[in-house]
Amino acid sequence: MRDPIKEGANRPSRFSTLFYVLSKRAAAGLLCGFLLPAAAATTPSPSPAFSEQLLSEISALSEQGAESLSLLLLAEAEPDLEQAPEAWAAWHCKKIELLRQKGDWGAIIREYETLPVNVSDSHRNWLLAELVRSYLAMGSGGQARDLLLALIWDSAHEPEQLAQWRRLVAQSYLVDGRYDDARTTLLRYEQDYPEAERDPQWLGLKARLLIAEERANEAAILAVVSDAPAARSAYVLARLAGPAPLSDELIGEAFVWLAEPSLDLAFKQSLFSALFEKSRQLSDWPQRIAVLERLLSVAHLEVAQVTAVVDALWFSLTEYGRQLANREQLLVGDFGPWFELAARLDRPGTRQAEALYAWLAIRAQGEDINARAHQSLVRTLTQKGESELLRSLYLSSSQFTDVSVLPLALMYRLVDMALAEGDLGLASKLMSELDAPGGIDVVEWQLRRARVQILAGAPQRGAGLLQEIVAADTLSDAQIGNLLLALQELNHHGGHEVAYGILAELVHKVPDSGRQGELFYWMGETRRAQHQYSEAARLYLRAARLSGETDPDWKTLAQRRAAEMLEQAGLVSDAVALYQGLLAGATPARRSVYEERIRRLTRRTD
Repeated sequence: MRDPIKEGANRPSRFSTLFYVLSKRAAAGLLCGFLLPAAAATTPSPSPAFSEQLLSEISALSEQGAESLSLLLLAEAEPDLEQAPEAWAAWHCKKIELLRQKGDWGAIIREYETLPVNVSDSHRNWLLAELVRSYLAMGSGGQARDLLLALIWDSAHEPEQLAQWRRLVAQSYLVDGRYDDARTTLLRYEQDYPEAERDPQWLGLKARLLIAEERANEAAILAVVSDAPAARSAYVLARLAGPAPLSDELIGEAFVWLAEPSLDLAFKQSLFSALFEKSRQLSDWPQRIAVLERLLSVAHLEVAQVTAVVDALWFSLTEYGRQLANREQLLVGDFGPWFELAARLDRPGTRQAEALYAWLAIRAQGEDINARAHQSLVRTLTQKGESELLRSLYLSSSQFTDVSVLPLALMYRLVDMALAEGDLGLASKLMSELDAPGGIDVVEWQLRRARVQILAGAPQRGAGLLQEIVAADTLSDAQIGNLLLALQELNHHGGHEVAYGILAELVHKVPDSGRQGELFYWMGETRRAQHQYSEAARLYLRAARLSGETDPDWKTLAQRRAAEMLEQAGLVSDAVALYQGLLAGATPARRSVYEERIRRLTRRTD
């Protein structure tokens, strides 16, 4: 791509010096985001042809957090561009708005790349401005700047539109960490627009530049004059970056801006980092713990950020626990009173019990004490419904990079949580080296491990565990039921032959004819999945014979399956005979189905 900055330096324009930068260094440090202003072109208005009721419903769903459902409904209602171009433009604007709320900047870029050629110029220009917003939100200042400079040099533009583009150029430099270039751009902007200091967008940009230059107090003084979002968010960031103490009001407002969808990710990362660093200065341990826990709930965190917060949370909990123990004059080494105090302090709305358990789990000498404290901490958080916090504390901390060092009771609890949440990869990782916990049937535990392996994408490992179970043990009826569930899942993942072999071995170990019939039925299902229809029919019929006396319904199901397989195998007369035999005990609806199949098959033999 050509470099508009370099080309612009030789163009006869009064703005050329704005984009010819003396310094090319990319400064490291704070990534300053910006509350993006309205798009450069006017957003098309909804056409009466496009359902206002649907727009209202989609907006309501989006506000409720159902952005994906909103997009699905919107996709189903796409107007025809040729027949209703205004309605289509309104529809497309709503789609871009929803994508922006989701933070799906890549999708917005793809929307521009695949825009139909016959859209209006005004809509194309509007979407081009949205494309700039997307690049800035993603931290791609250079790509945003390429588009902006092309607009500035190559387009006719209104004065206010030009001013907006120039502010966005300054923002692109801030996003890239090119603070010298941002300073040059903002200085020229101030010279060309004397009223700039009354513009909230300019105030926000200038304040963020000052923050990056470690002049947070000046930034706060500059931005405090406006309550507009662009300036106010910068003011909050300046307060966090400065020496002012962290008040409840400032904490609350910081979290408001962290949840604001119109703020780009780069700014939120700066705000997050500033709040995190400020929270570590709090001497009030309960307040510090509360802020750190709220930081864990912020969206779009990087792994390193989560780890840093979790480690700080462990430290804060243990220090708070030490403070509580000192207040009660508890002795290190005599830990019985510690557990007694924690039990008394275990109540909703506080972290006192958790703090004492955390100190005992991490700082106390003695593996038995540590294990007991971990178990108590897990129980307390579980009873309070804090499963996400529990998971973060143990799976996102640098203290527990090797999960095998975690207490067994905790590992089992984390396995149950992972299974309940459908996180099969985590469940598989945790269970791979675990033996059955005390009080849990060993075979049941192995069956659970096998199912997790199969569902997590390792069907061969799961099948191996199932083969070991069947080869080594005489299984109870309940265990066979769970084994059949695992084998069904193995079949779904393509392990037909292994599943058949396990069933074939198991059927000879089961004395109950009814259960044998069920096993033959599932053997038939396996052969059916392999398109071995005549073999499947034979197995279904064997299942029907064994199940006939104990379970008539199971017998009927197996016979019906056998008839279907005989039909698939081309053994028409046998299929007809089976369907005729099923007529006697069938319901009216099922009888009509059988009669229709008999007529169809009979015509094939005539």
